[in-house]
Amino acid sequence: MVVGAMSSPRWVHGIWAGATVIAFAAGTQFFPGIGAQEKENPDSERRKEAHSSRVSREGREASDGGADASGVIPGSLSQSRLDGAIQPGAGTLTEQDIARLGKGLKSSSPIERRLAYARLLNGLTKDNALLIRQQVEHLHEHSSEFREFHYAWGALAGEAAVLHGIKTEKEDMAATFAGWASSDSAAALAWYDQTSDNEDIDRNGLKWGAVFGLANADPGAALDFVSELRAKGDKDAKRMVQVITGEVLRGKDPVEAAQWTEEISDENLRVFARDRIAGEFARQDPEAAAEWAAQFNDEESDSRLVNHVSREWAQRNPQSAVEWLESLGSSKGRTEGFGSAFSAWARHDPEAAGNYLREMVRSPERDAALSGYATRIMHEDPASAISWAEAIADASQRENTLVQTARHYFRRDHEAAVEWLANSGLSEEARQKLRRKE
Repeated sequence: MVVGAMSSPRWVHGIWAGATVIAFAAGTQFFPGIGAQEKENPDSERRKEAHSSRVSREGREASDGGADASGVIPGSLSQSRLDGAIQPGAGTLTEQDIARLGKGLKSSSPIERRLAYARLLNGLTKDNALLIRQQVEHLHEHSSEFREFHYAWGALAGEAAVLHGIKTEKEDMAATFAGWASSDSAAALAWYDQTSDNEDIDRNGLKWGAVFGLANADPGAALDFVSELRAKGDKDAKRMVQVITGEVLRGKDPVEAAQWTEEISDENLRVFARDRIAGEFARQDPEAAAEWAAQFNDEESDSRLVNHVSREWAQRNPQSAVEWLESLGSSKGRTEGFGSAFSAWARHDPEAAGNYLREMVRSPERDAALSGYATRIMHEDPASAISWAEAIADASQRENTLVQTARHYFRRDHEAAVEWLANSGLSEEARQKLRRKE
């Protein structure tokens, strides 16, 4: 594996360089909840990115907003309380400083905890890393602070920091390896290749650590890494590319990020990256995102971008999203887009959406729209949802949508649902599905 080494000042990451690991802690396979990310959830993605952005911003304010060398803002609430731990302006941490700051990590004040942690991270060296780790050891292994410390240690000490994780009970090797990969990719990846037979090492965790660390420092190198893994049959390529693209979006606006995808030579990875960009692009500028996605409508691999954009645009202006879809040529993405758009429209204004549906001519797009509409209103009015689903022309899609809506009908009005089912015309297979869910 050949990846160019990146320049690495002794401590270029600063106090809050580990902000990337907040997303890392929320998004990798070796943390709770990663399976849920397999399903597209724009709302949870927005919350995650907003949280990461906020923490990163707050960290910059703490480090740039007049703090002295101790990591304490002069005149702040915590200065008087932390003055007893270290002298303002001190450049290095003694063992006593580290112990006192460790107590600060257990303070009831979140401000004091944060400032104590920032000072510990700012004073981290290869020599005192083990002492500082003793102070953060009580933190939950999935907390951002625990992960950020190990990211910082990995960036500073490389292999020695990563190998320490073999002896610990907590999951810290991946975050440490992320830090190493971000500061010296060539050395980190060479070591990764050499340890393929080491049963004591969590290779899956290291893989994700490499992706996050490389993405933070060099998205191109990260894509090369994922491309090699994919060539070997790794099934996580899509999620890994979406992680890399998330880091690109952190530093670029969606227009620049979309342009960045043009440089990706691997078609599959390029498609994965565009999938990740589409929703964010549409949230910020739906018209520009629509213009960008429309150029891929005729391409089978990328036509789903139309669906991604229409789904997001419809959250704010469903009729505009529908009118845009109608201006495009036929494609799988366009058809799916009608389903997404009418689902959103039904939530905002079910009457207007229903009136529009009645005027649509029979077509695959209308079937998708009917399905999206029915499966949205089924939560409030399952009986009406059944009626809309019955209007779907395609037999297979009609039956699938009826099964979905009927489940809610049975929960809301079991007696009426039983009567409907007797005359529904559903296949025996569909009836069996309903009976299993009753």
